[in-house]
Amino acid sequence: MSARPTERMVHLRGGGVSLALGVEDTARLLYWGPALPEGVDEGGLRASLPESGIDAPMFPPLLPASGWGFWGQPALSGRHDGGGWAPRLRAMGVEATAGRARIAHEAEDGSLAVVVDLDLDAGTGVLRACAEVTNRAAEPYRLDWCASLCFALPAFLDEALVSEGAYIREFQERRVALGAGVLLRENRRGRTSHDAFPGVVLGERGFGAERGAVYGFHLGWSGNHRLLVETRPDGTRIVQLGELLHPGEVVLGPGESYRTPPAYAAVDGGGLNGLMARTHAHVRQRILPRQPLRTRPVHLNIWEAIYFAHEKGALLDLIDRAAKVGVERFVIDDGWFHGRVNERAGLGDWWPDEGKYPDGLAPIAEAVRAKGMEFGLWVEPENVNPNSELYRAHPDWVMELPQATDPERWPPGQWRQFVLDLGRAEVADYLFDKIDALLRPGYIGYLKWDMNRDVAPAGVGGEPAYGRHTRTLYGLIDRLRAAHPDVEIETCASGGGRADWGILERTERVWVSDSNDAHDRLSIQRGFSLFFPPEVMGAHVGRERCTVTSRRNDLGFRAAVALFGHMGVEWDIRALSQEELADLAAWIALHKRHRALLHGGRSVRLDLDGVEATGHGVVAPDGAEALYLVARLVTRPAPIAVRLAGLDPEGTYVVRVPEPAPDGALPWGRESPPLSGRLLGFYGVRVGLGRLDTAVVLHLERVG
Repeated sequence: MSARPTERMVHLRGGGVSLALGVEDTARLLYWGPALPEGVDEGGLRASLPESGIDAPMFPPLLPASGWGFWGQPALSGRHDGGGWAPRLRAMGVEATAGRARIAHEAEDGSLAVVVDLDLDAGTGVLRACAEVTNRAAEPYRLDWCASLCFALPAFLDEALVSEGAYIREFQERRVALGAGVLLRENRRGRTSHDAFPGVVLGERGFGAERGAVYGFHLGWSGNHRLLVETRPDGTRIVQLGELLHPGEVVLGPGESYRTPPAYAAVDGGGLNGLMARTHAHVRQRILPRQPLRTRPVHLNIWEAIYFAHEKGALLDLIDRAAKVGVERFVIDDGWFHGRVNERAGLGDWWPDEGKYPDGLAPIAEAVRAKGMEFGLWVEPENVNPNSELYRAHPDWVMELPQATDPERWPPGQWRQFVLDLGRAEVADYLFDKIDALLRPGYIGYLKWDMNRDVAPAGVGGEPAYGRHTRTLYGLIDRLRAAHPDVEIETCASGGGRADWGILERTERVWVSDSNDAHDRLSIQRGFSLFFPPEVMGAHVGRERCTVTSRRNDLGFRAAVALFGHMGVEWDIRALSQEELADLAAWIALHKRHRALLHGGRSVRLDLDGVEATGHGVVAPDGAEALYLVARLVTRPAPIAVRLAGLDPEGTYVVRVPEPAPDGALPWGRESPPLSGRLLGFYGVRVGLGRLDTAVVLHLERVG
């Protein structure tokens, strides 16, 4: 549609960002980028949009639909029983303040109403977008798709950065050149997934850590999702994010409404580091259930130490050694509850196994607390094993599976476990009561909430129920948090299978991957860090030989990689020599020494190629100090030229290699002469790492 004199300009501002809308028959995005001056550029913004006609596709509004003759992917799709698959949605009114806009739309025949809500955060400049569809007809409306956010963006965005992967290889980044057609990313697993994280970054060609205009998008939702980038003939990129709906999953009766999960978006002209500054600040200030988070305690998780072989003597030995190396939270993982001898038994029976814990968990918890540590516990409430008391009593409580009562017809894999229907009040009450009984004595301060299978297939009453599961999961966690507000929760789903801002509104930690392989963790944690700050990233020092990859790495490399997250240990430290225990204790002490910086500073990527070497760091908000990691990924004798991002160019710094990191990587030994921030940022330093899977930690302090 061409611009008209009656079109109203709505200008949202926040965090150094402007978002301008033109609202008349439809609402359209005129500008989204660095803040514009008041009263300037409005005429230019309107004139910059093309005319529309039958041979020139309309410039897409915030809610493009087929009824307007829009040729691309509609942001709303569905139909009433009697037709009405292509409504003409008109903008009927807008309510706007400095940072918020609410645009009401209505179908010309009055059968549908759609409200689009936009909220531009004043502090971080991150946008939150939702849409709500209401059926105003007398007949049901089957909703097939409603985007949480739909924006038309400039043609100079040539590349997309997507996150893909698999179990133990989560958050792998891949660049995609944007051309004709649609870049489509979908997830149908019922949880956020390992292979299709609901986020994308669009940028100009060659964007990097510190260069290029970039736009980042993320759907804060822990279930099925769709993310698409469509290129129009004029080069415009249309981005949509929303919940993926299965056929018949959302049918609105007269007067009923559906509200999308929230989509989040940010723009920055300073490359990925600028984008991360915004996403990390938004998580810290707006997403996490506790703001600010209290100091993140160093973990010891017993899983890779004893697996299912829980025995009091072994646990007491681990508790004693954990305290000696500086661990602050001791976590009992899988294997503690009734009948849990392997992964095929016991899920659903949430009380201590009488053979392993004849006196319950209290004696072990008391031993942990006596050593000055907190006590944590693993649970997997959403699933049930057929070999359990719960399933034998209530086989009807599982998500609809016609073959559930016939073991010969059970689906393969998934560890012989089914997903419980949390939407049934009696199921949710059972799980709440069991977990509440565990938490009520007060000695459990932390839950690791796991989910070791896809929610597929998921049906209730003959209809798909994927979204129902996610929403009722949120309700159960919210109910437990209200009853036990001091208990912290970690989200885990076979590692990073449920990591998103929707679940993070209810949890304080993400278990990023079941792989503790430090080599693989570098890329896993790098991809994760685009949308999540380091204090929520579970990062453990694992065994010398990784359980899931069989790769061997020395302690210094493993600990240096774990240093930059929410640090922990997942290793049978009973077998360590006194020298090894001392080395581990020294790395934990280094983490604690710099924990405030690591968990409160600005995370930056270093512009290395990511194939031969990689690096990242955290810089204090005032630029007074920084901590960096540089790692070699292949064997090559040449030094690595490293430009240290984020420093004050007018400052003077001393570069040190802190103990217990190995010496020899810098030409000056463990400490450099005073160097300017401009030199370190533009020219950098030469790091002498020649061998595969070696790393150096650099600590910088401003001295002038």
